[in-house]
Amino acid sequence: MNTSTPQPPRWATRLLHWFCSPHRLEEMDGDLDELFQQRLATVGVREARWRYIRDVLSLLQPSLLTRQATDYSTPATTTMLRNYLMIAFRSLWKNRVYSAISTVGLATGLTVTLLIVLYVAHEYSFDRFHTQGDHIVKVELSHTDGDRSYTIPWMSYRFGEAVKNACPEVADVARIRNEQSSSVPVQSDNQHHFFEADFRFADAGFVRLFSFSFVAGDPKTALTRPATVLLTERMARKYFGNADPIGRTIQYDKKYSFEVVGVVKDPPPNSSIHFDFLAQIDASRAIDKARYTEFGFGSAKEITEQLESVGADGSYHTYFLLHPAASLTNVLAKIPTVLTPKQRLKDTNDHFKLYPLFDVHFTVDQPAAKARATIFAVVALFVLALALINYVNLATARATNRAKEVSVRKVAGAGRSSLMAQFYVESTVQIVLAFVLAMVLFALLLPLFADIMQLQFDVSFLQTRFFVIPAVFFFGCCVLLSGGYPALVLAYFPVVFGLKSRSGSRQSTGRVRAGLTVFQFVVSIALIIGSMLMKQQLDLFLNKDIGVNRDRVLTIPLNREEGLATHFKAIRQDISQLPGVERVTASSLVMYDNYMNGWELIRKDVLRKVSVNTFVVDDQFIATMQLAWAIPPPDGIPHGEQLIINETAARQLGINAKNYRQTLDIGNGMTKELVGVVKDFNYSALHRAIGPMAFFVTHDTTAQNYLYVKLARNAPAAQTLAGLNQVYDRYKKERPFDYAYLDNTYRKLYQYEISTGRIILAFTLFAILISCLGLFGLATFTAEQRTKEIGVRKVLGASVASIVALLGGDFLRLVLVAILIASPLAWWAMHHWLADFAYKITIEWWVFALAGVLAVGIALLTVSFQSIRAALMNPVKSLRSE
Repeated sequence: MNTSTPQPPRWATRLLHWFCSPHRLEEMDGDLDELFQQRLATVGVREARWRYIRDVLSLLQPSLLTRQATDYSTPATTTMLRNYLMIAFRSLWKNRVYSAISTVGLATGLTVTLLIVLYVAHEYSFDRFHTQGDHIVKVELSHTDGDRSYTIPWMSYRFGEAVKNACPEVADVARIRNEQSSSVPVQSDNQHHFFEADFRFADAGFVRLFSFSFVAGDPKTALTRPATVLLTERMARKYFGNADPIGRTIQYDKKYSFEVVGVVKDPPPNSSIHFDFLAQIDASRAIDKARYTEFGFGSAKEITEQLESVGADGSYHTYFLLHPAASLTNVLAKIPTVLTPKQRLKDTNDHFKLYPLFDVHFTVDQPAAKARATIFAVVALFVLALALINYVNLATARATNRAKEVSVRKVAGAGRSSLMAQFYVESTVQIVLAFVLAMVLFALLLPLFADIMQLQFDVSFLQTRFFVIPAVFFFGCCVLLSGGYPALVLAYFPVVFGLKSRSGSRQSTGRVRAGLTVFQFVVSIALIIGSMLMKQQLDLFLNKDIGVNRDRVLTIPLNREEGLATHFKAIRQDISQLPGVERVTASSLVMYDNYMNGWELIRKDVLRKVSVNTFVVDDQFIATMQLAWAIPPPDGIPHGEQLIINETAARQLGINAKNYRQTLDIGNGMTKELVGVVKDFNYSALHRAIGPMAFFVTHDTTAQNYLYVKLARNAPAAQTLAGLNQVYDRYKKERPFDYAYLDNTYRKLYQYEISTGRIILAFTLFAILISCLGLFGLATFTAEQRTKEIGVRKVLGASVASIVALLGGDFLRLVLVAILIASPLAWWAMHHWLADFAYKITIEWWVFALAGVLAVGIALLTVSFQSIRAALMNPVKSLRSE
């Protein structure tokens, strides 16, 4: 048809094609076109077009919209889908190498993503199973000592009820107390007696606020009566087997009996509250009063006054259930008004905080967990992106091989939508295969991953929405992202390009592939740099001279409540005589363990005071731990109640070698004579700078909770430990012998960094593997595409080395560009990561150089295999078709 001849309005024709049933369309279209041509000669172009539009609109009738069932039967869709699947499997089998590379890369990326989805989802799911969790808050006191800030989570017994009575916003209150001893003896009968560390005390409000499911017993009456206890399912089986525990009795600490009134399901791992036993809370007050009286913590009046006080001076974690419209500001404003006079806040920097229950895990229990979850999520997304880039790169690179297929199908009448559907089906099939492989790898790697991350979870968590929804989301994203761009590229190939030649590819897809390859190596190189710097920082933590000789030092707990500490002198004497033991000392605390034991030292002559971390030690502690003296006592460590401080405390108090012999006030009307100053040493993790600390040298053996045993250098460990066990059993046979190496306790301070470094290293290896798979696939494709060119060059005298350089040069340039981009990005990220540490490494230039050399070497090894193979190929075979 001549294009200069006037045509009907295109939009009207499209409207007709849209609504008219196909079996009538040809007839209607032909009749309307014929009428339009006749009207052109009689009424002119403008009127003919108006009448054409009117005719089209008049045909908008239901009869013309009805499709014939025989022309649109359901099996057509099924047949088409079956055809798409058949073509997809044929294409995958025909290109087995590329399909395997893409599938393994996708499976690797999905495996990493699923592992991190599990970790991140588990972290963010903490306490989400509590139905009232949106309205529950935990109260803590924020306290500042100089440049050191921390929160105090323990409120007094009366605190919760006092706040509830004063604040209409508070609907209910719950209190739970953790038993402060390492473990206590619990028994149900002579055959079932064990030491338990998770024996808790709680009130009835705890059952009302939190959603721990009951297996037996009545939640409405649980913990309302004194001397009652709830057991978890695990403890019920442990102490009573298959028998019904309700109404039975257990004994706590050989002194207190509790009636079992309920059994609850074991708290899930993603709970910030853990317990094995929940005893009614009134018993804890009787226990506290007995202990305070036994250890002389004041007169009977003072002990009663302390137990009845209202403030942040107690043993109870306190939670409030707020009304839905409650204002946290109003609650916080009223809390200081209910405090008893001695508990009122004296420092303007001190203030109470209310933490929403869903934030407790990240803000209170494990403040670093959120940052780690974010880092892992970002890295996992990058690793998955690398896998998707592999697929896109190989799919678009092989697009020219399928150009003729696409063009023939277009000539045969296939539309772009059907072509895109075909390629989406192919990508979906490949991603399904990759997902199945990823699930297998996920199951195999999950135990190792959980062990490295110290992740505890129920298998049922994999069926919850926290894991299933993100997993399905990432699967859908893979289908859309991996299939989208290749489908567009292939579906929009010009017909002429496909039928004329397959020798050239459009430059735009080549540039995209180059950009994506650069991105892959940017991520891989940045991860290599990050892994190396993390390893250096961890080595600094573990190998730095911290001023304490922790090598070959054992710590053994002495439970003073069971009388072990009263035998301290006899125990020390017996242990000192063991072969293989070099020295023995004792302290109130284990160094590098979690502790909070602050005192305030006051120098009254100049009105200076400083808050210090305090250890109560014997006179052998300084020598056993090989601490260096800054100002040694002139007559050695005296045998009395004296005080020793470190250099930081001395500086803050204005103490030096000329004025150190003086008496310092330690509060509560007590004073201590200062007899020496030790050099600063790291008594806590290297995340923080050294703070002020003090040693109270005492003869009171009941204050010594832990023995420190220094082993001889060549002592046989097994025999020495056996001897220590025998000495221990002489004085306490019921409690099992327990010990820990101080060096292992120190290493636990950096468990977060150790596990993070291992996972980042694993991510780095996965990223390198995926990048190498993609590079190998592109190198293979390039060698195939340039087979004839290589043959011609060899015939003209080109050497193998020159051909290898020709094929590898393009990829090498991309890696060099990636190095230039990745280096500043990695420096920026690691600089911010290191900023949180008081002691940190210096980022050296050679780390970036080494990472670049590794990246170039890995790329060359990957590309060289195919390059050398192509260069050694007989040119006769590659040119015989010409």
